[in-house]
Amino acid sequence: MATDNIVPFELNPDALAEWLDGLSLLPHAQAAHQLNLALKQLKDEKCPAGELLPLLVNLTPLTLLFSNSLSATAVTETDLSGKSLKLGKLSMQLPRQLALIFCQIIESKTLEPADQNTAIFYALQLIGYSLRCYCLFYDIPSATLWKKSAQLYKLAAATEALNQPQATKYGEFKAQADIESVIKRNLLFSITSPRLYNPEEITQLFQLANQNAHLLEIETPTDSFDCGFYWDLTKDHPPYPVRKNNRSLPANFMGIKGPRISHELQLGTVVTKLSPSNQNKLALLFSGYTQVFNSIIPGMPSRTKLIPGFVGVCHYLQELNKLSKINQLSSQLRDPKNIDRGLALVPLEHQRNVFDNTERPFGGEIALGKFVNLHKTPNKHYWVAESRKPDCSTGDIVLLYKEQHPVSVAIIRQQNYSELANATQLLLEQMSGNCTIYSIADNGNDTSAVIVGEGTDNAQIFLTNGKYALNSKIPLTIGTSLRLTACMESNPFFARFRFAFE
Repeated sequence: MATDNIVPFELNPDALAEWLDGLSLLPHAQAAHQLNLALKQLKDEKCPAGELLPLLVNLTPLTLLFSNSLSATAVTETDLSGKSLKLGKLSMQLPRQLALIFCQIIESKTLEPADQNTAIFYALQLIGYSLRCYCLFYDIPSATLWKKSAQLYKLAAATEALNQPQATKYGEFKAQADIESVIKRNLLFSITSPRLYNPEEITQLFQLANQNAHLLEIETPTDSFDCGFYWDLTKDHPPYPVRKNNRSLPANFMGIKGPRISHELQLGTVVTKLSPSNQNKLALLFSGYTQVFNSIIPGMPSRTKLIPGFVGVCHYLQELNKLSKINQLSSQLRDPKNIDRGLALVPLEHQRNVFDNTERPFGGEIALGKFVNLHKTPNKHYWVAESRKPDCSTGDIVLLYKEQHPVSVAIIRQQNYSELANATQLLLEQMSGNCTIYSIADNGNDTSAVIVGEGTDNAQIFLTNGKYALNSKIPLTIGTSLRLTACMESNPFFARFRFAFE
C-alpha cells in the first residue's frame, strides 16, 4: 500500500525492510534521528490498524537497538547539558514514540483479539524500556506512560488476556511470557526507586526486574490488608508504597506484594551484580523493613519532635530563620543551632513522657509537631520513631527536632504497629546534611525550596509536589536560580532533585 505523506517508506514489509537496511549503514545517532522522524510521521498515517501492526512489530528491534546504543553513549558523556542531553532525550523518545503508536492502534478498536493482545504486549514492553531511559537520565516520571499502562492493563484484564502466552521472535522480550509478566516487570523496576542509584546500578535493577518479575505478587481485591505497595489504575502515577498499614485498598487499586523477591534476595538465590549493601537495601524494601523494625537497639529512646509534611517543614524552617535573624539583629551572637526553639526548659530524662502530645506554640502561631520516641537501629540509614497517634503517611517528608540539636529531615519509608509498645512505628530514612530554606520568586503561592546538605557533593532539594522539567530554572528571591539537574524522587508529597546554583 503506497502512502501519499512523508513517511520515508511504503507501508508494506518489503519496503520497510529495505529502508531499515539503509538505516543500518548510517552512524547510530544519525540513523536514530531518521527513525524518530519516521515514527512521528507514522503516528499521523491513516492506515488500517491490522496492516500497521506487523510494521510496528518489525520496527521494534531496531528502535530498541538505537535506544540502547544512544543511552550507553550518553551516560559516558561529561557534558550533562550538551551532547549527553540530546542523546538521552532521543533514546527516551524512540521507545516512547513506538509504544504510543501501538496504543493508538489499540484504541482504534479495530484489531482482531489476537492482534490486540500482541499490540498490548509490545506496547507495555516498549513502555518499560522507555521508563528505564527516563531513569538513566534522571528525568521526571512520565505521567502519560503510566496512564497508558493502566489503560492497557485494564483492557487485557477485561478481555482475559493477561495470562495468554505471547509468542515473539525478539530475544529481549522472551523473559516475559505474557502481558501480566510485562506489567510486573515494569512495576518491579519502578518500585526499586531506580533514580536513587547510578546509571550502572539502574541497568542492573532493570535486569533484576526483567528476570525476576514472576516473584512479584499483584492483586486487586479491596480486602487486602498486607500489600506493601499499590498502583492506582485510575490515575497517571507510578506505583507507591501504601500510605497507611492495615487498611483495605480502595476500588481500582492494585495491591503489590514483594516478600517472595525479598526472601530470594536475602538468600542470595537471585543473582545480581549489585553491591551487597544495595542488594540488602532492596531486600529490606520488599520485606516492608521487617528486619529493621525487629532490630531496634535497646536503650533509652530519644524524645524528639516530629513535624510531618512539606508545608509543616517549610513553616518551621521559616520561623527558625526569623528567630536567627532576630538574634543577629539583637547582637546575641549565638549559634542558630542552639536556639531554644521550644521557648521552654528542657526536662530531665525522668520527667519525659515518651508519648507526650502537648504542642507548644512556636512564635505564637505554629505548633511544633508531636513528640515521638526515636530509636536507633543497627542500620545507620534508618531510625524508628514511635507514636500512638502519628497521623503520618508513608512516603511523606518529616522534620525532626530535639532541644540543643540541629534539625534534620527524613522520609517515612514504612509504618508498623507494635503491640509491645501499643504504638505505631515509623521507619525513617535520614537525609544527611544541614537544612536550609529559600523562598521561590515569581510564585503566587509563596512556596519554598528546602535544601539538605548545601555545599556538599550530596546536596539535594525538596520542592512541593508538582510538574517540573529537568534542567529548568527556579528563581529565588535572593537573586539566584536553582537548575534542576536530576530527579531523584517524585511522589504525591514532594519532588526531590539534585541541583546547581546559577
